[in-house]
Amino acid sequence: MIEQQAIVTRSAAGQVWVKSQHNSACGGCAQQASCGTSSLSKLLPQREMVVHCELNLQAGDQVRVVIDDAPLLLGSLLLYLVPILLTLLVVILCEIFVPVTQERLPEIALSSVLTTLWLIHRCQNWLLSRLQRRPVRLLQH
Repeated sequence: MIEQQAIVTRSAAGQVWVKSQHNSACGGCAQQASCGTSSLSKLLPQREMVVHCELNLQAGDQVRVVIDDAPLLLGSLLLYLVPILLTLLVVILCEIFVPVTQERLPEIALSSVLTTLWLIHRCQNWLLSRLQRRPVRLLQH
């Protein structure tokens, strides 16, 4: 489970809008001016997220959002493992069935990786709608 501190920005019947609080990895050291994590958290926009919740929350309340990490792992596998495995499969099949010289295999591998990434990109809306999960719990502090 992934947990993140958030602040309720507004609420309606059965729904609350939360905005995450950016926390640096180190918690606040003296090197904030040259810290990459601190710089990155300042650049990234803070977005609101709708959470279906039956708790009586008001704007300004601090909550903890808990999300299942299985879709994140599945998305990572899809984006990293699938192109590698398909590339290896294509190269092996080309070596077995297609009389190609060894000089052509890097080009075949590169085109296979690019094609797989293009297909993932084209299908990402469908994939994200299948993999996306709503927060499992919203815990009040």
